[in-house]
Amino acid sequence: MKQGKITKAQKELYYVDSDGKILMAKARGNFRVKKIKPLVGDNVVIDDLEDRKAYITEILPRKNEIKRPNISNIDQILLFATIKDPILNLYNLDKYLAMCEYKNMDVVIVLSKIDLCDEEEVEDFEKIYNNIGYEIVSLDNYDNFPKDRILDILKNKTSAVSGASGVGKSTFLNNLIDIEVETGSISEKSKRGKNTTRHTEIFKIGEESFLFDTPGFDSFDIDFIEDEKELKYLFREFRDKECKFKDCNHINEPACGVKKAKADGLISDSRYDNYLMLFEEVKKRRENKW
Repeated sequence: MKQGKITKAQKELYYVDSDGKILMAKARGNFRVKKIKPLVGDNVVIDDLEDRKAYITEILPRKNEIKRPNISNIDQILLFATIKDPILNLYNLDKYLAMCEYKNMDVVIVLSKIDLCDEEEVEDFEKIYNNIGYEIVSLDNYDNFPKDRILDILKNKTSAVSGASGVGKSTFLNNLIDIEVETGSISEKSKRGKNTTRHTEIFKIGEESFLFDTPGFDSFDIDFIEDEKELKYLFREFRDKECKFKDCNHINEPACGVKKAKADGLISDSRYDNYLMLFEEVKKRRENKW
């Protein structure tokens, strides 16, 4: 018996990295009986057979997992965004950041294609997210690619590259590692990217450094949280503000520290407005569930 990590899944065939050797593995039938499906990112125990073939006999406990795509054991997300081409969607960005907070995953925001926008636009974006503690890597994929900094960020972690289609993830991966990932173009009609990632795969970029390539999150849902009252804990700039009521949702309550901080310019308008929209989205989802 050996241990390994699932790096790619195609139908019911799993590619497992075990001691630097890639094995093609199938899951034992008891997983299907228990309705357990191995995921890319799972650490597993395998029964190593001949000719690089194996059976997965056990899935080790998961640190976390996310849906669409189904992946597990993520230490951090490299969350891609662009200000133009495609146009920045702060609502989707803040929704995804909330999910990462809920799943206890670190986030590095990668602002790509900065050559397509004004310096002031980049500074405004960086100000919002630097002020609440998110690390930002701003890059032009075609000039001065900060490879050493990226490799340092990824060192000894399992990271996932994520973001809407067409934001430069494939170009980023091509610049980072010695592979050819098909790049997507932006549709002129919709100004949205063509999703070119065919399946979820992990690239090994160091002894203990793994990098997921994941599809975009255009259809991302907030089904990870069921109670809108829990949402306030997922906006990190709200946490240290003092309110009159302990259960304050920072909406209509009096003497609210969050609303005061917003009025004083300490919390960005876009972040607070997106919080209100997410609050209503979760509330409606909960009410419609019943």
